[in-house]
Amino acid sequence: MDNRETILNKMREIAQNSPEKIHIIETNVEAEMQIEFFETLQILNKQKDSPELEEIWDKLNKETSSFQEKKESLALLASFGEVDSFRLIEKYLENTEKELQSWTFLAYQQARMFLEANLLDEEKIYIASGLGGKDYRLRYAFCFIAKDNFTEAQKNILKGEVEYLFLKNDSIIEELSFVGKYAVGTALIALHVDLVELIENTIKEINQYGNFLHQNIYITNEKKIKQNDLDNLFRPDENSDKN
Repeated sequence: MDNRETILNKMREIAQNSPEKIHIIETNVEAEMQIEFFETLQILNKQKDSPELEEIWDKLNKETSSFQEKKESLALLASFGEVDSFRLIEKYLENTEKELQSWTFLAYQQARMFLEANLLDEEKIYIASGLGGKDYRLRYAFCFIAKDNFTEAQKNILKGEVEYLFLKNDSIIEELSFVGKYAVGTALIALHVDLVELIENTIKEINQYGNFLHQNIYITNEKKIKQNDLDNLFRPDENSDKN
């Protein structure tokens, strides 16, 4: 078992036994920016001397400050975990430059979480992904693919089975729509659920009613699925699943 799987299993255990300790960040900021933000936080936290709030705020609003300096200033403010630093980010968010909006929003969320942790004196595990989530559930975008365009009966079968099986596994379907042979949607999946097993069981149950679904499915927690990407995503896979 590799380190990633060990961590995932530990997270599932915590989510199942103590879901209140899990907090999934509700954001649609792309994953690459989230990773950059948290890496910046880590680098700044290793620095021995931290500037005062007033100094950081002045640098953030200085016309001559570079884009990178402003990003670092926002990350620094977020790391304080104090009411004053939170309010400063909140103020900056109201009139931030367009190119800094997503970064400022991340700083705002992080500052709020640090503040809550300090005020409540509680240890929580925070998880970020491209599509965000809610409480202890991660948001996923998914697409089931039929062997031909969905009939009305097949749509009803898939919708009923997906909603029932996901709910049975402490998960929630948020959106579900049909485009030709594609069933596209988003769902909040409980962290303790084995996603692969859930999907395999869902396809197995649905295919009892006519074997109309391919075994292949696209699912991601990085970004929503665009309709114009569907054919490119599935064309290579369909040929390997003609049964």
